[in-house]
Amino acid sequence: MNFATRLLQAEDEEDLWAALLVAVTAAEGLGFNRAFVLKKDESQDLFRAAVGLGPSSPEEASQIWESLKARKPTFEDMIREARLSFENPSASFKGLLEVLSLAPPENSPLFEKLFQGQGALLLRREENEDLAPFFETLKVEELALATLNIPPATYALILVDNFVTKRPISQEDLYFLETMTLLASMAIQKIRTSQELDRQKYLLVEAEKLSALGELSSKIFHEIRNPISALGGLSKLLLKKEIPPDLQSYLKTMVREAERLERVLEDLFEFVRPIELDRRPVRLYRLLQTALTLFLGTFKEHGIHVAFESEGHDPIVNVDPKEMQLVFIHLIKNALEAMPEGGTLKISTLIDNGVIVRIVDSGTGIPKAYLKKVTEPFFTTKTYGSGLGLSVAKKIVEMHGGTLTLKQGEKVGTRVEVFLPREVLVNGENA
Repeated sequence: MNFATRLLQAEDEEDLWAALLVAVTAAEGLGFNRAFVLKKDESQDLFRAAVGLGPSSPEEASQIWESLKARKPTFEDMIREARLSFENPSASFKGLLEVLSLAPPENSPLFEKLFQGQGALLLRREENEDLAPFFETLKVEELALATLNIPPATYALILVDNFVTKRPISQEDLYFLETMTLLASMAIQKIRTSQELDRQKYLLVEAEKLSALGELSSKIFHEIRNPISALGGLSKLLLKKEIPPDLQSYLKTMVREAERLERVLEDLFEFVRPIELDRRPVRLYRLLQTALTLFLGTFKEHGIHVAFESEGHDPIVNVDPKEMQLVFIHLIKNALEAMPEGGTLKISTLIDNGVIVRIVDSGTGIPKAYLKKVTEPFFTTKTYGSGLGLSVAKKIVEMHGGTLTLKQGEKVGTRVEVFLPREVLVNGENA
């Protein structure tokens, strides 16, 4: 596994810091002598050292490098050791972390470019007299900075130097440092978005018990959507750079995951929004055909045959067209997700003391034990989906006085039945 891939797989913030600092200091990585993460102070324009990795003196550096040469630890070994050093830094290194902070100079063109995302920044002591105390703290003549961003703000700075070897920092070093911090920015957004999504899911379930879902919908939509969009955007940006093929594949997966999270968010928004029915007479077939039209490209791409059957004439029903069409969209979408390798989607209608719409797929099916649970919020048996689509559909159907039931197919797949009572038929007749 390479450094870049491991960064994107970080499970939490501490894991990310360890992977990032090892990647930029290891001989197999960027090879800097030391590296630090300086996190933005929430109350002022100041970045304070959070963690660091590296020796605190040339003597300690010699001992560390000789040990690494003899032991030849793996990347994962070095990450574990880095995390341990975060918890128990040496006295001298701990002292450095406690005093290391950076207040970006006001109206500095260099720092403006840095915070605008125009690449890593090389700073030399002789060219930045106003930062002399900062250089003195680190005991170096030059260093490099790169930003770790959670749009629209800078979340942290990554600082690297070569305080032992005095090796000059090259443009190539800066390029690779920028690439690493771009990956780290994506990783931290993925971590924070996942944590926020888990937290908001918990809040949603609790809010449902308190009948307060409607009040949370707008807050959830805005708090989660921005970092998800930024995650996808950064992934696409990095794909435009010259990167290894195996990393390209991983970044494409990140783009797909960001798009999936956006779909989950849309489902969440649908789930929490208040529904007020606006009933009007509408032809049932028009609702079904419009919903099917949205998936024509997917049918063709995945080799799905659609069969539409009906008994009698086209019924006119008194329903909320927008909400009822959403029901059919959710049901068709679920059927498609159950047939990733293609199959048959059969839709039929029947007038029998009301209106019955059956949607049958030839997919993987749902275990009998789960049939009554799949319409519960957040319950899902699928790789994709949030477990909310069927819950929303069931809620809308029941608001129309109907029922939504799921059954196992005769041989394979799943059969979904939407029943709307006789009262929804305009004048109790077909047109």
